[in-house]
Amino acid sequence: MAWLKSIGSSFKIERFTNIAKDSLWQANCPLCKRPADRILCKDCDRQITAYQSPEFLQKDNPIAPEIPLYSWGIYDGALKRAIATCKYDNHPEIMEAIGEKMANTWQRSSITKGIVQRYKCISVVPIPLHVNKLKSRGFNQAEVLAKQFCDLTQIPCKPQILQRIKDTKAQMQTKSVTEREENLSQAFTVPLIKTTYRDVILCDDIYTTGATIREAIATLRRRDINVRAVVVMARPQFQR
Repeated sequence: MAWLKSIGSSFKIERFTNIAKDSLWQANCPLCKRPADRILCKDCDRQITAYQSPEFLQKDNPIAPEIPLYSWGIYDGALKRAIATCKYDNHPEIMEAIGEKMANTWQRSSITKGIVQRYKCISVVPIPLHVNKLKSRGFNQAEVLAKQFCDLTQIPCKPQILQRIKDTKAQMQTKSVTEREENLSQAFTVPLIKTTYRDVILCDDIYTTGATIREAIATLRRRDINVRAVVVMARPQFQR
């Protein structure tokens, strides 16, 4: 019976080791710190999904009639907190989780299919960060979002097309439309690179006043690159 006890002891040790490994390698949800099978735990994922916009296409389009704006969610509550945690607590994986949701919504939508079908050589361009902010934060949340979105939609991601050359202050720190426009004036440039992608979709995490997007559109247009749509993670519900 000694051999049986030995096997039993070995089994217990192996089982304990496996449990310890599982505990060691199981990731925690970046929002609530509880164990999670995916990036977000089920409860936090449910709370974020509750802020999904009822309409992906924003009908009160504040950009231009020919440039549709798509917003996955409402910039409030759990979604707003998730974006803040991503940017200020160093959790870029949150953008990957919500980028997957955004891509799934894009693929299911009948109104987005025409864009890709009409413009065969189209790419996604994330709104860039200035090099100083990129060094400070360690990542560009819009680029993380765009890459996840592109991985799932199979649309090429081309962050190199647009560059931020002006270290602007956060838009929330500006007090008027004029100040916002001055803050972003000549903030971007298109590097001297060869590209066959003359039709692009701009991607950003948040759309508030639209000043950043409009300046990016103007910069790209000066280099004969046309913005065919804008897709963002979130937008305030009653933004005008």
